[in-house]
Amino acid sequence: PTGRRKQTTMSTKKSHIVILIDRSGSMESIAEDVIGGFNQFLGTQQSDGNDARVTFVQFDSQDPQEVVVAGAPIGEVVPLSAATFVPRGGTPLLDATGRLITRIAANQVERRNAGLHDEDILFVSITDGDENSSREFSLEQIRRLIAEKSASGWNFAFLSAALDAYGDAGRMGVHAGATQAFAADARGVNLAFTSLAEKTKDWRAIKRRASCGVM
Repeated sequence: PTGRRKQTTMSTKKSHIVILIDRSGSMESIAEDVIGGFNQFLGTQQSDGNDARVTFVQFDSQDPQEVVVAGAPIGEVVPLSAATFVPRGGTPLLDATGRLITRIAANQVERRNAGLHDEDILFVSITDGDENSSREFSLEQIRRLIAEKSASGWNFAFLSAALDAYGDAGRMGVHAGATQAFAADARGVNLAFTSLAEKTKDWRAIKRRASCGVM
């Protein structure tokens, strides 16, 4: 009959949560809090369903791209520990960001070539200080990459304990609404990860609804 709505369920487009964490030496004072915060975030997302993959990368000046998890189903990701998160070195934030964006973009091309859908990308950066040791990527290059990927539907979030967190994010091209400043102490880290967990759940819920068409 006219006016009757028919709901059509489309193939669900999965989410890909990409997490970039600064593990430079200045993170040492909050290392235990970061481990606890990350594990709480992970547990919240695992409880929210299996329709997501995770890529998790740590960075410092000794290794700007240590890939801890590479696109694993969220249920298979193991918690962080004091053995796997060890602060050291400087902060090559631009290089780490550029390398990881490039990695994930290449992965999406591989998916398309294999006949799979692109994923909904949430790219989260967590740092406690300013860039001080990048060699490969400039600030302008990162701005262009973030603008390009944002235009294609990626979502970026920037959590920082730096004095000018919002300025740093803005210069990289991340808008203020997706930026969170936090205090570099136990309470600040806990609040930051709790907020991130809830906002990520909301984002996943929106993406799930978007994958179902109503006619």
